[in-house]
Amino acid sequence: MKMRILPLEPGKIIAIGGAKGGVGKSIFAANLGTFLARKGKKVILLDLDLGGANLHLYMGVWALKHRINDFLDKKVAGLEEIAVQTPHGPLLIGGGSSRLGAPNLPFVRKLKLIRAVKKLAADHVIIDLGGDTSFNILDFYLAADTGLVMTTCDPASYLDAYTFIKMGLYRRLARLFGPESGWHKLKDDTVKGIIEDFLNQPGGTNGHGIGKLLKQVDLETPSKAYLVKNAVESYRPLLLVNMAQDSSETKNLIIRLQKVANKMLAVDVDFAGALPPDSKVAQSAHDLVPDVVGNPNGVLAGFLNRMCRKLL
Repeated sequence: MKMRILPLEPGKIIAIGGAKGGVGKSIFAANLGTFLARKGKKVILLDLDLGGANLHLYMGVWALKHRINDFLDKKVAGLEEIAVQTPHGPLLIGGGSSRLGAPNLPFVRKLKLIRAVKKLAADHVIIDLGGDTSFNILDFYLAADTGLVMTTCDPASYLDAYTFIKMGLYRRLARLFGPESGWHKLKDDTVKGIIEDFLNQPGGTNGHGIGKLLKQVDLETPSKAYLVKNAVESYRPLLLVNMAQDSSETKNLIIRLQKVANKMLAVDVDFAGALPPDSKVAQSAHDLVPDVVGNPNGVLAGFLNRMCRKLL
């Protein structure tokens, strides 16, 4: 397959997150990247699970000479220098090593990484995130143009998915005027204080819907209320259900999560789709070859085709 010349403009960033490990984020990222690359797109896969990076394995790359640590440690000038060509099309930037403290980036280093990611020249930059709600993971997720949240129908999994969505919104509000935000030049101390008081309520914000915060900001600083309103309304996570065996169970899960998110967070959660269990996908993960390579007309490839036409 003939690759196109690198475009000059930064690519659309797609982050794949979720508060629980083992739901298939890395496998999905590998297949999504490969699918898009086989459609002639320039794709960069980026492993930002800094404490347990394994995306390279699912792309058939056993060892990495360079990782993101090399960029953060200033051994290379740009992320492009540590990107490697995978056997299946996408370029790959490997995650951090397992050295102690790797997932806990200081803010300045994290900001440097986020800015570098936003400058990557490609059609699509796909980020594979770790399974937690640490500030680093949330900040990487919020830096994306499109954010997928993966879950299964297991109760623990979809509860964690809701937690991820909620914590993502809270982090977005907490960092509303941070240097990484598009609103940092509009900093307002009164609005910032109202948000901090809301997020730091005794016992957390459980039971206190975002609607309460929006009303308070509108009451106290009506001329600046649009800042918080825009931050909430523009937060549109996409829910992706993996290993969905029962369609009615999946539908009920989606409806419940969407209702709770709308009531408590004033957020509309869009549905990206549901993937059924597929033994071929499981076998391809074991073989460390993306399923869309061996099964270009398979269930996963068909799903990705529909999802990409709808969302990308």
